[in-house]
Amino acid sequence: MKSSRLFVALGILTFFVHSEGAEFRFGKGSFSVESNILGTSQKIKDSITTYSLVEEHKNIFGSRLFYGYNITYISSDKEQKSIDLYNSLIDPTPGYKPVMEYELQGLDAQLDVGVDLIKNGNGYLGISGLIGISLPYIKNYNSDSNNSTTKTYLPDSKTKVKTYRLGVSVKAGYQIFPRIELFGFGSYAYQTGNVKNDAWGIDSSVNGTYFTIGGGVKVYILKEKAKLWFIPLSPRLYLSIGYKYDRWILNNVKINNVALNISEDDLVITDSYGFTGIGYSF
Repeated sequence: MKSSRLFVALGILTFFVHSEGAEFRFGKGSFSVESNILGTSQKIKDSITTYSLVEEHKNIFGSRLFYGYNITYISSDKEQKSIDLYNSLIDPTPGYKPVMEYELQGLDAQLDVGVDLIKNGNGYLGISGLIGISLPYIKNYNSDSNNSTTKTYLPDSKTKVKTYRLGVSVKAGYQIFPRIELFGFGSYAYQTGNVKNDAWGIDSSVNGTYFTIGGGVKVYILKEKAKLWFIPLSPRLYLSIGYKYDRWILNNVKINNVALNISEDDLVITDSYGFTGIGYSF
C-alpha cells in the first residue's frame, strides 16, 4: 500500500517538474461508499490520502479562452463492516455474521475548456465544458472469522468502476491583495460507464451524475509579467491551501450472487478533503 502511494506521488511529481506549469497538491480527508451490492446496508467510511496534478485556470495567450485540468489519485485506509445482507439459506449457522474489510483506491481525471465571462486585473469568472473519466475500485477482504462458504461465494476481490462524464464547470478567482488570490470551482456532469466484479457476480452498465465543488487561497511567492515577442508571459510561483468535495452517483447497479439478499441498488461514492499545494506557471 505505501509503495503504491509513493509510486503515484513520484509519477505526478515527475510530470510536475517537466511540465510548463502545474500545481501539485497533497490532500487528507474522508470518503464514503453507499450501496447494498457490497453486502452491507451500512455506509462504508474511512480516511483518504490524495495526490493531484492540477491547473485550475490558465488563459490561452492572454485571451479570454482558458483551460484547466485535475488528475487525482485517491487511496483510503481499510474499513470493516458486517455483511448484514447475507442470505442465511447459504449458511444457516445460528448467529453467524460474516465480516468484510473494504478499501477504496483509484484515479479521477477531468479537462475543462471554456471562456471567461469576466476578466480583469483583479480576477475572473468563467464557464467551461468538461470531459472526465473516473477509475476507482473498491477492494474487499474476508476477515479471519469468515467461514469457507462465505469465502467461496464472496471471495476477496475488487469492484471496479469505470465511468466517463460530460458536463459544465464554473471557475472563479479574485485577487484580494497583490499576492493573495481566492479561487473557487464547481462542476456538474452526466456520466455513463460500468461497474464490474466477476467474483461477486457484478457486471452492470450504469448511468448517473457527478458533482464537485471547492475552493481555496493562493499565495504568490513570485508574480511577474513579461512579453516574448507578441506572447504575454506571467511567470508565477505560489502556494495554495483549499478544500474539495466530490460525489459520484451511479444508478441501478445489478448483482447476481445467491449469498446476498439483494439484486440491484445505486452506488454512491463521496469524498471530501483539504489540500495544500505548490504550483508554478509561465
